[in-house]
Amino acid sequence: MKTGTAAETAAQLEAELEKYPEERGEILLEAAQAWRQAGDDDRAIALLTQAVALGGEEGGNARVELAEVLFDLDRAEEAQTCLDELRNEPLSSPVPYYLAAELLEHRGELQQALTWFDLAAARLSAPEPTGGNAEFGFFTHANHILTARRRVRRALGLPPDEQDESVQSPSDDAPAPAQPAPPGEVRVLFWPRAEIPRAHEAWPNLVQHADADAAIADREAANRELSESGIARIVLVPLTTAKLQEFATRTGSDPAAEDTRLACMNEIFEEGGAIDWPPARNERCWCGSGGKYKKCCGRPVSI
Repeated sequence: MKTGTAAETAAQLEAELEKYPEERGEILLEAAQAWRQAGDDDRAIALLTQAVALGGEEGGNARVELAEVLFDLDRAEEAQTCLDELRNEPLSSPVPYYLAAELLEHRGELQQALTWFDLAAARLSAPEPTGGNAEFGFFTHANHILTARRRVRRALGLPPDEQDESVQSPSDDAPAPAQPAPPGEVRVLFWPRAEIPRAHEAWPNLVQHADADAAIADREAANRELSESGIARIVLVPLTTAKLQEFATRTGSDPAAEDTRLACMNEIFEEGGAIDWPPARNERCWCGSGGKYKKCCGRPVSI
């Protein structure tokens, strides 16, 4: 994860464009987001325009991001042109269309959002399951898109259609009588993205690998499973190696012991260091990446 101010982060990302040409689209998008955080919308627009020119899924995602910037700048006509151009793109991936639908839903333009959700749904691969039989099946592209589509249709007062009825999730079904009611709140201790390699180095038996992307993806999937099970509130409590070492030294306890970590978690929580999950779509992601939740852990997950 980049450190420093948003402008420094953006400049560092731009410096990587020549070093990692195969990642150009992704770097341009990340740099544009950083320039927006730094308040330089013109530079963000310039980079997004470069990303659009690359075409493909990343170019489509860049069109949506560019439309969002233009909407925020009250340049609605230009933003709509960006979306119109995306609509005419022969892309096979549903992701750009899903992101456009989400943007329009957030703006309260539900009828337009439904049109874009329909475009995304039309690009789903037929074999992909929409139910929960596959591991993390509830969080595939298909279920994300069809669940969001159903949400908008309900908000518009439309009756359920065949695609609405194909969406399956634990929240759709009445709980089995024998199952106990889930707790109202769950606290989850986690290592933020930048802390995972440090924790692995300090306690390799506790944190068995340093793959931050995999660990964060697993945590997001587990959070969604908890939410779908009916838990009303999920609270994430970030733990750092420095905090755990300080707490263990102060209390004379073993940092690798579960009781120590739980006691440390409660202290962090009482000090106001917890994060409600999920964040709003335009808020910074809980994982510590610095990006918006909708562009980070809140994106659809493919199987």
